[in-house]
Amino acid sequence: GPSSVDYEVMQTIFNQNCVICHSLGNDLDLQAGASWPALVNPPAPSAAACGGTLVVPGDPSASYLYQKLTNPSPCSGSQMPRTDLLPAPLPACVTALVAAWIAQGAVGPATDGGVER
Repeated sequence: GPSSVDYEVMQTIFNQNCVICHSLGNDLDLQAGASWPALVNPPAPSAAACGGTLVVPGDPSASYLYQKLTNPSPCSGSQMPRTDLLPAPLPACVTALVAAWIAQGAVGPATDGGVER
């Protein structure tokens, strides 16, 4: 599988695909500096995740973030990311990076409360 995926890769994916909607004041802030603590371990926003957890370190299939990016019919809402009208799913090469990052323990950024390296 992919070699170690660092959090800068995840943040770039969020910056390019997610923060247009998921920013400060939204139910999930995926901007740099806010995304890791919002995603890893806390329960997902209850309205969105049917009681799941967004990122379960080591377990992509249990992580609602991954389900929301890869399942055409997630348990709530639409597959992400979406346009005003329709889902616009990320390519498999990108969701594979998300899965690899989670499987490797969802290591955080070196500067904002993540695991120091």
